[in-house]
Amino acid sequence: MTILIADDEERDRSWLKDLLVKNVPEEGPIHEASDGQAAVEMAVKLKPKLVCLDIKMPHLSGIKAAEQILAELPRTGVIILSNFSDEVYVRQLWKVVPGDSVFGYVLKSASNEQVVEAVRAILSGDCWIHPGISRVIQRTQNRATSLTAAEFEALVCIALGLTDSSIARRLYLTEKAVQSRLKSLYSKLAIPGRGEQQDTEYNQRCRAVYLSYRRGLINQSELDDWEQKLFDGKVGGEKQQ
Repeated sequence: MTILIADDEERDRSWLKDLLVKNVPEEGPIHEASDGQAAVEMAVKLKPKLVCLDIKMPHLSGIKAAEQILAELPRTGVIILSNFSDEVYVRQLWKVVPGDSVFGYVLKSASNEQVVEAVRAILSGDCWIHPGISRVIQRTQNRATSLTAAEFEALVCIALGLTDSSIARRLYLTEKAVQSRLKSLYSKLAIPGRGEQQDTEYNQRCRAVYLSYRRGLINQSELDDWEQKLFDGKVGGEKQQ
């Protein structure tokens, strides 16, 4: 049996390694990686039973590393350890983790007992989600409040400052389709429409971006990735005739 710990902070790697050595000594040896790309390469070579990944690492994020590791080693258990309970990370994780995978999401604010509980759960074939993440998951699975992929695209575009015509051009949509997506986005964020009387002092686009940051739907890292994809032409469907 082998465990791989990937974190760019040596202090966090040492803490987790000591915790695992004391509580699951039978599952060693324990290997370490200091960035996401190294984690993928070591995982493919070592074929560990469990990989613990920090969510924010150089070269490759924990979620992208998890995606690549699970593509090569679908039976490997994966635990994401993070300081963040942002909804954007939960959305990303749900995209890359196959439904039959064994995984956990543990906040670094968790107690040592909770971390050990999560590790033992994953090693036994179960999943483990930190209680602080559970309400975020429920919200992402609620059709009345969760954003569709189309609504999320619209949100990212207005957060980047794009106009309706620019969004339409980059996503190969009509401006009417863009406005329809935005209208649906505003509704899910409980932002009144322009024709409604209450709270009409808000600019809808600015309000949507503010509420999304506060809710954890978007963050700087996500916007940087999307800006690169949008301007490289890697986002959008077929051109409309």
